[in-house]
Parts: sequence; structure tokens; C-alpha cells
Amino acid sequence: MTTFDLVGARAQFENRINSLEADTNRCFWEIQGGPGKAYFPPVMYALATIDYFSSYWAGWNDSKRDPAKKQTVRLSDFMQRYLKYGKKESLIAVAMWRHKLLHTGEPRVIRSTNGKERYLWETGINLKSHLKLDAGGTPGEFWLRFDCDAVVRDLRPVRLLPRSLRVA
Repeated sequence: MTTFDLVGARAQFENRINSLEADTNRCFWEIQGGPGKAYFPPVMYALATIDYFSSYWAGWNDSKRDPAKKQTVRLSDFMQRYLKYGKKESLIAVAMWRHKLLHTGEPRVIRSTNGKERYLWETGINLKSHLKLDAGGTPGEFWLRFDCDAVVRDLRPVRLLPRSLRVA
């Protein structure tokens, strides 16, 4: 990859973040007599943007040759390394917001494999505890909040290189 390619890639990332920010703002506009806020489109776009950035960082999905490139692992690893989110929160967020929302049209409650924990969701803007697990009112119940504006703020400082240019 040449210096020109890096400049072009950085411009693409900046354009993508600007687009995510503009679309998120539109989804939360208060329009008199309008249909109301559209919560899920900016969440889906945010996770698609994280997917886009992480595929550049790690290389595209190639799980047959490299299990570390499986989408869930790749997204979660990227979120931990570059956005500084916790491992458990990143894995739950990918399951809830990327997989469940995309495939079923709404995020679903996630249950732990032992059945003792439930992870509920909330989305919007200006939320407390973005991508941090908060205890719910019932033992074993946790909330994972996804603040669309926080994702934009967290993505802005990311300066990543593809693996081919990284020093080991």
C-alpha cells in the first residue's frame, strides 16, 4: 500500500464517520407531527461502519483459513482495541445489535449459555453507560445501552493500519 492509498483510506473513513453522524442526527430529529425517532437505522449503520473499519484492519472474513477472521471475533477485537470497549460488552453488542437486529429486525434479549444472565438493551442518544453493562432490577439481569452519538465520537480518533503495514 502506498502513502497515497493511506491518504485515500483515511479520507474514506472520515467520509464514512461524517455520513454516520449526519444520518444519526436525522434519525433523531424532532419533527412536529412526524413519525417519531428512528432508533434502529443508526444502530445498524454504526455496526456496519465498525464492520467496515474492522475488515480493513484485520482483512475480510476468511474463517476457513483463519478462525480469528470470523466476523464476530473480528468486530469484537476491533471494538476492544480501538474503541476501548470491554470484551464481554463487545461480544454481547455484536450478538445483539449486529446479528439479532440485522437478521430479525429488532434486537433481542440475549441469555447466557448457562441461562442465569439476561442482557436487555436500550438505544438512543445521550445515554448513560454506553456499552457498559449495568445491573438491572432483577438478579442476573443486565442492561447494555448503545448510544449512537457515542459511537461516532469513539470512531473519530481511530487511526488504523491494515495488518500488512503494522509492525509485529
